[in-house]
Parts: sequence; C-alpha cells; structure tokens
Amino acid sequence: MYVDKVIKNTFTIDINGVEIRVYDSSREVGEYLTPTTLVFLHGSPGQISNWKYQLEYFKKYYRVIAYDQRGYGMSDKPKRVSINDYIRDLARVLKTLNIEESNTILIGHSFGGMIAQTYASEHGIKGLVLIGSLVKLKVTLLDKFIWNTPPILWRKLLFTDNPITRRLYRDLFFSSATPENVFKEFMEDNREYIESLPGYVFQYEKHFKDYDATSILPKIKCPTLIIVGKDDKVTPVEQSKQIHKLITNSKLIVIENAGHLVLYEKPEEVNKLIHEFIEQLEKKQAK
Repeated sequence: MYVDKVIKNTFTIDINGVEIRVYDSSREVGEYLTPTTLVFLHGSPGQISNWKYQLEYFKKYYRVIAYDQRGYGMSDKPKRVSINDYIRDLARVLKTLNIEESNTILIGHSFGGMIAQTYASEHGIKGLVLIGSLVKLKVTLLDKFIWNTPPILWRKLLFTDNPITRRLYRDLFFSSATPENVFKEFMEDNREYIESLPGYVFQYEKHFKDYDATSILPKIKCPTLIIVGKDDKVTPVEQSKQIHKLITNSKLIVIENAGHLVLYEKPEEVNKLIHEFIEQLEKKQAK
C-alpha cells in the first residue's frame, strides 16, 4: 500500500462518504497571530507532498492547509468526478476547519488552479495565487488514447518508472535547464504513488475536457498573483497571459529556467513571490 513518506501528521475529513486526507499546520504549530490562512490545491495527478517546500516555509508565518483532492494522494478515489465535486470539497474543508473565506488565500497549481480560480469567481476570498493554471484544457492525442481505451493498454507503459516515462516526464514537466537531481528528487517522492494509482484516475481529466474559464475569470475580484515557468509545456505562458488579461486585479510573473513543476524547480523563488504578495495584500487591507 502506498504511504506518503514526505508529509506527516495528516487526518481525514468525511465528505458525503468520501474520505479526504488533510494537512493543517495549526495542529503542530498551534495558534497564529494572523487569521490569514493559505489553502494549497495540487494538480493532477498530484498530492499534498507536491507542496512540501511551500508548506515547510509558510507554516512559520501562516496557518497552512493542504489536502489530497478526491481521487488523488491518500484520499478516496471514486470512479467519476466533476468540477462541482472539487468545489464542494473545498467549501466543506473550509467549513470543517472553521476557516473564514475572507481570511483565505487559495494557492492552486495546474488542475488545482482550475479549482481555485473557479471557487474564487463565486466566493469572496482574500486572495488568489495561480501557478501554471489554465483557461482551457489542452487535449492531446495521447490524452484521447488514455481516456478512451482500457488501462491495460497503457498503464504499465506510461505510469510506472521506466526509461520511457523518465524521458517523457523529464521533457514534459521540467525545463531543460533544471538540474537532473531535481528531477530525480521528484521521481523519488512520487514513484510509489503514481504506480499505486488505479488506471481510471488517469482518465479523470476527460470529465473536464470542455472546461473554459473565459467567462469566469473576469468575475474574480480579489487580488491575484499569477506565476508560470517560462518553459512550461503543459500550461504554456500564453495561458497565464490570458488569465492575467481576464482578471483585472492581477499580476503576472514568469520564472526563467522553469517548467510546469516550478514548485520543485524554483521553490525559493516561488515562496518569495507568494510571501511578498501576501505581505503587500495585508498592508493594503490594514490601511
């Protein structure tokens, strides 16, 4: 059985029969001086530990929450999912942990960015950080093959640690400028997890193929920070530029020599940018 060796001290929340695994820094740190709470939403097929550098850094300053979204990490894995499922899960997590929306800063990466920006368009949160997010899902021929054929045809080839996946993951998710040891670290953190996932989890994205944030992004009124790696092939810079254009109160930062997994590639830079954004946000709101 897969066990996360990176993130400890987690617990579960039952959401209509689906167990969601959660990390809450206040359970190990105690009370914080500020009510500002950061909620981290991982990508697909990610897990809490994708945020390990951010959680370790920010828990010293703010209450931080991260959870395995349904279908991922150590949370339950239903056969079917929808955007509404993830929006309801986020609302329930906030309510269960007594977190006021007005004190909440959502931080989403990739698919987690989709959930964060959708939620922000409907709720009055304090701030929003989108990392490698997207306006529309880019569907490839490989995606269609995975979505429409039995997992036995591709599960072992594409989602186990082998020479093909190592080359594929390295080229697709990381900048060519990223040191090899960073890629090896990511593989070490996620190898057992990826190999443990049921095949149908890799087909979840077919339920989001028609996702289009063009109409919802202008509804986001809270201050928004948009971060993207310059060499991101999964959610290219043009997607973040479009998000920036559609969200009036937003700032776009492009990080050099980083790809889609900028969380691993440039953690110190990402943390610095987010921290500065929060401090500026709190200063403005204090006036």
